[in-house]
Parts: sequence; C-alpha cells; structure tokens
Amino acid sequence: MHEGVSVRAVRPGSPAAGAGILAGDRILAVSGIPVEDLLDLHFLTSRGRFRILWSDRTGARREKSFRPAGNPLGLVPEPVRVRRCRNRCIFCFVHQLPKGLRKSLYLKDEDARLSFLQGNYVTLSDVTEEELRKIERYRLSPLYVSIHTADPALRRAMLGNPHARDVNELLRRLVSAGILLHGQIVVCPGLNDGEKLESTLRSLARFRPGLATVAVVPVGLTAHRRGLPPIRPVSGEEARRTLGMLAALRRRIGDGGGEPFAQAADEYYLLAGKRIPGRQAYGSFAQEGNGVGLLRLFLDQSRSLFRRTRWPKADRGGTVITGLSPREHVAGFLQEFSRRGKTAFRALPVKNRLLGDGVTVTGLLGGSDILDALKGKRAGRVYIPSVCLREAGDIFLDNLSPEDLARETGTEVRIFEPTPRGFYEAVYKRENTCDTLTFRAGFC
Repeated sequence: MHEGVSVRAVRPGSPAAGAGILAGDRILAVSGIPVEDLLDLHFLTSRGRFRILWSDRTGARREKSFRPAGNPLGLVPEPVRVRRCRNRCIFCFVHQLPKGLRKSLYLKDEDARLSFLQGNYVTLSDVTEEELRKIERYRLSPLYVSIHTADPALRRAMLGNPHARDVNELLRRLVSAGILLHGQIVVCPGLNDGEKLESTLRSLARFRPGLATVAVVPVGLTAHRRGLPPIRPVSGEEARRTLGMLAALRRRIGDGGGEPFAQAADEYYLLAGKRIPGRQAYGSFAQEGNGVGLLRLFLDQSRSLFRRTRWPKADRGGTVITGLSPREHVAGFLQEFSRRGKTAFRALPVKNRLLGDGVTVTGLLGGSDILDALKGKRAGRVYIPSVCLREAGDIFLDNLSPEDLARETGTEVRIFEPTPRGFYEAVYKRENTCDTLTFRAGFC
C-alpha cells in the first residue's frame, strides 16, 4: 500500500474533524483504494458515500464511513511533493539564472498534477504509464504541454533528453481519452522555426479540437548562458515572417470551434512592430499565462476604464515601473490617466541588468534594478506591478522587498494588480490605512 497523504490541517466543525482525524494523521485509502496524493484524495472523496482508512500519529489505524451530503470534508492535505524535471532543455530559463536569487526560482517541475492544478507546462517526456492512467481515470483537464516540435529526434535534442517519449503519441492518447490540452512552442531561431515551425503546426492541427491552442513564444535568453548551447534571439524580421506564416495558416485550417489554434505571444508583435490584434485572435484567452493576449486585455480594459464619466482628481502623481517591452502601451495609458486624474503619472522603463538586456518583460525585473532606476529621480509615489513579486508585498527576484525600496528611496511604494483597474484602485485607495500593499519609509 502507498504511504498515503499527510494531513496538514483539519477545519473545525467539518466531517473530518467529527470523525477524529487530526493534523499529522495520514490518509491511507478511500473505500479500499490506496491514496497516493491529493488528487486521489480529492476525487475519491467527491462521492456521496465513502470510507476513509487513516493512521494517527501513534501509527494506529482507524476507519470510518462518511456521507458529507455536499459539505466540504474539511481535510487540508500537505502540498504536492513536486516531481522534478530531468530534461536539460537547451533554452531552459532556470539554467540561465545567476546565483543568489529566490530559491524557488531554481526548482524545475515536471508534474502533470501541477499542470492540472496550476496551469504549469510539462513536457511529459518521462511520464509513466501509471501517471497516464491517473490522468485518464480522473480526466485531468485541461493540461498544458510543452511541445516545441513534432519531430521526435529534434525534440529530444532540444529537451536534452535522448529517451524522451514521442509527444505525438502522447497527444493522440490524451486527446482520445477526452483530455483537453493547450500546447506551447518555444521558438529557437535556426532550430525549430521557419518551415519546421509551420510543419509542426500543420502536424499538430490534426489533434484539434482536443489540442485546443498552441502558443508560439520567442525564446527568452538571459546574459547568463555560460556553458550552454549557443542560441540567438528572434529578430524583428523573423518575427514578421512568423506572424505572416501564422496568419496564412489560420486562413488554411480555420479556427476550431471559435478558438484560434496557433497564437503568437505578444512579444512577436512588439518585435515585429505590428499592432496588437483584436480579441478574435485570442478566443477564450486560454494562453494568457504564456504572454499571449495580455496587451489586448490591457488595451480593452483601459478603454473600459476610460469610459467612466465621473473621474476624481488624484491626490498626487507618481512613477509607474515597467519593463522595456510594454513601455509604450503603459506610457500611452498613463498619459490619458493623467489627463483625467488632473495629476501627472509617468512610466519609468527599467533596464534589466540582473538577467541581461534581452529580458524586457516587467515580471522579471529585480528590486536592485528598480532601485537603480529610481536613484536621482523625483519619483513621487512609486507604483510597482505585483508581477514583479513572488506575492503581493513580498520579495523581488533578488530577495529585495518593497520595504527596502521605500527605505532606500524615502518614497512611498504601492504594489498594484497589473491591470488598468488595479492601477486605478491603487491610486485612489484610502490614505489612512497601512496594509501589505503600501510601504512608506519609517512607517510600515
């Protein structure tokens, strides 16, 4: 029998608490079926009636029947024990990180459970038959799969794993089992781009509508690639050619049920100097977490915000931190925001010295780079998007905190949700409170 799942907490007054299950106990089986992880526990206890076998902290075993009648069971299991990635992808961002960053950044997971629970991308290169059966048994949908190429030999070379399973066979099996999938292709110039990219997308289109979307993303390169295979960034001309190819492909294969199949990351449009397309190019925005359609959502939400007829005057202006990629869109938004709020807000594009000039997104800015950019400037109140932090009010990539920035600059720092509405709420929030989103030198 599997060792079971440890209980981290039990909610008071719940059926589990009434049965005498305590924190530190271990759930061994549900209705005679061994429990290996929280997915087993969740699915097996979703029935109307079941029995739980558990061992308490003394090792004694107990068993009890449950009929929750729709009430939450009340068990809080320990987090998933993450399965580590054994690939050595030639473009792996983790391998390109300098030392001294947040420890969690160096964790490479390859866990289908986290793909289902959190939307993490997995290659399925070493997925076992037991794992596949669990995916099929519990119908874990959607799953997010890193594909990169439909050519098995090229994929093994890109993953740095000569034993990686054929992704085409895996996609076919999962789609046949009714699992909804979203894919991604990290494009590395000279390897899987151009005709090879088009061939891959044509091949993958046969898995529609089970494979609903595929995000086409340019490779991200830091300044810390020592000892790694040489890869160059996607050029502006290559970005234009890729966008042209994707447009022609869409015309040929159409959209599966209204969901555009091959979707380019926003970075392609910025590199190519092209306008961000309308909402129809993104369907349900299923690839938003992959940087696909974020700018379209930003533009649409800005337009919606500016339709407000009553617009209060802001108490003071400030400086909004942004990466280099979205700086023009952020600056345009702030210009109109300033006009309506009758107070000046300006964008401060920050160059990424921590990871290198090739990293231009806002979410990968380090606190030290933001601090350097603010030095010598009359910034007023400083607004920082929450994507720069592990959690709102927590720490940056390089372990600096918003408190550190407030102390070093002597300015108030506000963390905001990176949406037009989130910025509006940060500007017009109440002044007489001190919460985790506001940091003032010598105050919070």
